[in-house]
Amino acid sequence: MTEIYLRKTWYVAAWSGDLGRQPLRRVFLEEPVVLYRNQNGDPIALQDRCPHRFVPLSLGTLCGDDIQCAYHGLRFDGSGRCTLNPHGDKTIPEALRVGTYRLAERHGIVWIWMGDAALADAAAIPDFSIVGDSSRYAAAGGYTHVKANYQLITDNLLDLSHVEFLHPGLRTEGGHAPRLELKQEGDTVWSMRYRDNVPPNQLLKMFWSDRLGDSRAHMRWDPPSLLMLDVGITGVGRPVEEGVAVPSAHLLTPETARTTHYHWAFLRNARIHDEALTATIKALGNQAFDKEDKPIIEWQQANMGTTDLAALHPVLLQPDAPAARARRVLAQRIAQERTTGVSA
Repeated sequence: MTEIYLRKTWYVAAWSGDLGRQPLRRVFLEEPVVLYRNQNGDPIALQDRCPHRFVPLSLGTLCGDDIQCAYHGLRFDGSGRCTLNPHGDKTIPEALRVGTYRLAERHGIVWIWMGDAALADAAAIPDFSIVGDSSRYAAAGGYTHVKANYQLITDNLLDLSHVEFLHPGLRTEGGHAPRLELKQEGDTVWSMRYRDNVPPNQLLKMFWSDRLGDSRAHMRWDPPSLLMLDVGITGVGRPVEEGVAVPSAHLLTPETARTTHYHWAFLRNARIHDEALTATIKALGNQAFDKEDKPIIEWQQANMGTTDLAALHPVLLQPDAPAARARRVLAQRIAQERTTGVSA
């Protein structure tokens, strides 16, 4: 079977605030994982399958720093080693252990490495520092589960031409067509859109009133599926630093070939202490991602069935160039990992 995932890389496992002492089951790259925090607050990730009868450990309970299987009471510590066999002579066979995964916690995000743990380097995590920069940005985050392949969601995010048709609350009314720019720096792909001397959209109007301005929407993609959208507006002809920035993070982790974990966060550098505004923006994000993007992409996947996008020979338009470039980079990385064992 052809590998469809990049494994020696970092994915998002959960928002830091969503992980605690209650075991959390997630499937990443078709592998079941149980996540929890030990008594020191450190995040732990184990294979979510007891080696005795293969019941999910996430159905069990935490006993100190160990997780106890709900079926026969076997306990495993954070290294995957069995610490208690309550049966018979209580001998613990050497094979009685579960797999572990390397984790890193930064920017308010718990990251998981799905490949060889010896190769995990937290320095390789792309820069999402503004997500956790509460001194300069307010954040409104969320999570949605999408019944579609993660690359279809990447395609959607790198082609922002759909905003004018699918997202009434985010479209820019009036003005000329946007200027488009595609650039690549190493394996990072940028899809950049500029609109000069235009009224703000509904989101930016919360900070900009009805004044005309120069707006931007620049999407950064890092393999395998980590995206940051720089959205903002400034006075006509004025430097970006003088304006308002409302960036957003879009963090995609494949669950299976046709399902995806989608963590997102809207940020802003204006009115950052306005909690009512944060709630409003979170509702806008839920509307855009959960009620507008998600149904379209799920219908797209359903209509494609199990056929790969390339095999259907899609007719490509100009705005598809960034997504096509990202797919090419990812395919090269996966092929390199498969043939050499190293992805970069």
